[in-house]
Amino acid sequence: MDRNTLTGLVLMMLLLLGYQWYMAPSEEEIAAWEAQEKAALAAADSLSQAAYLEAEAQQTSVAAMQAGDDEAIAGDSSAALDAELRRRYGLFGPGVMGTDRDVVMQNDQVRVTFNTRGGLPVAATLNDGYTRYGSDEPVSLWVREASEMDVSWEVPGVGRVGFNDLHFAPISEGPQQVVMESRLGANRAIRLVHRLEGYQVFTDISFVGVDSATESDRTFTWSALGQRNEKGLAWERQHSAIYYLELGEERDYLSDGQEKEETLESELSWMAFKQNYFSAMVSSPQPFAAGGQIANVLPEEDTTYVMGYRAALPYDGQPLHFYFGPNDLDELEATGLEEAGRIIDYGWWIFGWVNRNVILNVYGFVAKYIGNMGLIILVLTLVIKSALFPVTWKNYMSSAKMRLLRPELNEINDRLKDDSMERQKETMELYRKTGVSPMAGCIPGLLQMPILYAMFRFFPSNIDLRGQSFLWADDLGAFDSILNLPFNIPFYGAHVSGFTLLMASSMFIYMRMTMANQSMPTQPGMPDMKTIQTIMPFTMLFFFNGFASGLSMYYFTANVVSIGQMLTIKRFFINEEKIKAKLDDNRSKAGARKKPSFMERLQEAAKEQEKKQKEMERKKNDSRAKRKKK
Repeated sequence: MDRNTLTGLVLMMLLLLGYQWYMAPSEEEIAAWEAQEKAALAAADSLSQAAYLEAEAQQTSVAAMQAGDDEAIAGDSSAALDAELRRRYGLFGPGVMGTDRDVVMQNDQVRVTFNTRGGLPVAATLNDGYTRYGSDEPVSLWVREASEMDVSWEVPGVGRVGFNDLHFAPISEGPQQVVMESRLGANRAIRLVHRLEGYQVFTDISFVGVDSATESDRTFTWSALGQRNEKGLAWERQHSAIYYLELGEERDYLSDGQEKEETLESELSWMAFKQNYFSAMVSSPQPFAAGGQIANVLPEEDTTYVMGYRAALPYDGQPLHFYFGPNDLDELEATGLEEAGRIIDYGWWIFGWVNRNVILNVYGFVAKYIGNMGLIILVLTLVIKSALFPVTWKNYMSSAKMRLLRPELNEINDRLKDDSMERQKETMELYRKTGVSPMAGCIPGLLQMPILYAMFRFFPSNIDLRGQSFLWADDLGAFDSILNLPFNIPFYGAHVSGFTLLMASSMFIYMRMTMANQSMPTQPGMPDMKTIQTIMPFTMLFFFNGFASGLSMYYFTANVVSIGQMLTIKRFFINEEKIKAKLDDNRSKAGARKKPSFMERLQEAAKEQEKKQKEMERKKNDSRAKRKKK
């Protein structure tokens, strides 16, 4: 490349760069364009699709009027808008236009907000004194900005259209009833009639002149995001999930506090978005068809919200019934829905039966006469422990007998430690002669288990504990804290629960006293009970630290009462000399007394096992002898 060519290329590049620099917009122009773009985006966000089309049409009409041909061009603009709406929404286009605003129904229990865009509930706030923890703000059952409810269907040649595309003009508004209608042309409309009774909203939906046009893949969809209402996020999240009832089945639920989804194989009677102490529920006199999809959505990275819920249910145009309220047994059963009361999870099988048929009745009786929730827990504990006193007595008597036999049992174990079959045989013989059953102490404990576990489910589910204070606990329905830590301990938390400390300490003392009254196993391979009685209370510190303080308070009180009962029985009712004399008398009459059937079975089993073992040893010896001969 010669010098002239190179010079020409350089000049051309300089001219190109100069032209770009000259034509580039100034910083002021760039800022103006960015401001215009932001304004346009904000305007588009603030308007619905329908409102945006309306605004566009109005601008076109104004421009035409300024041009001088007002009537003709304005008519063209209206016709163009109508054509665009029909292209996008089919015969439902006329129902799209309208000004969006809220319509409210409320009573002493709940305030339900509807929007004319969609016509279905967009918010539900409780009016009867339920407030968010640490605030005077009333409990809202979901976050309006992050939730949506809709009925939609497929329109041939158009796509999916739903209530949220339509404007429902209020025909009548009142605190107990609202009538709304989306007009779709001559003799065509969709009408909604909402009626409020207590915590329930009854919605009748009428498709006038368009019923057949909405039948294709009609679906009721509802997504909601629950905001925090309670003191502890982890505790509230662990008690939040979708609960539902399929026809012919028992009440079921998606896993509490976990992300999960389910496709329903049967018709659905009702479905509830449960958030700890409150629920938003939908049902219908005509069940939703099979094939519905429900899902828990866990906002793990966001501590602002508790749980997300999502449901898509096949919809046949039936009325919709909603419940927006607390998980109170009387209110839930007032809905008339089968097993609606089981949204409150009192436990499964016998444990739930004990709570619903025994504990609730006792609790209701006590609550009639005592107003303080902490005192109710104390009295309820005394009543339950008094009712179980005969079982406690039986258990302690068995422990006393076993303690008196301990020296003889230890002697048998030491003497026959290498012969398990003979050791077992002599142990059973000792039990038979003295009339002591090793199972006598286990059976009373098993009888108490339904009560113990029932209470474990009862207190966290009882909404009456919510917001009730006692001593240092400001909310018996949430964890209490006597010390807030500046750091978080894994599996423990960033606070110290006072009632949990008391519960664990009383458990440690009670277990030490219990083990002192029992025969400790000394056989090889048996667990070290002293180690267990030390580890278990320590484990409870971690397990219960985030639990409802009312529950920890109950277990602490129950342990204290049990310790008192044990000391009282030992001091005033147990005479070990008389028990020993009774055992000796049983021993002297052992030959004439018929063996207890249980003990007899144990001995027979031991003998049978011994025979089998000897037979196996004999076969092994024969086999060895044959191999040696060969």
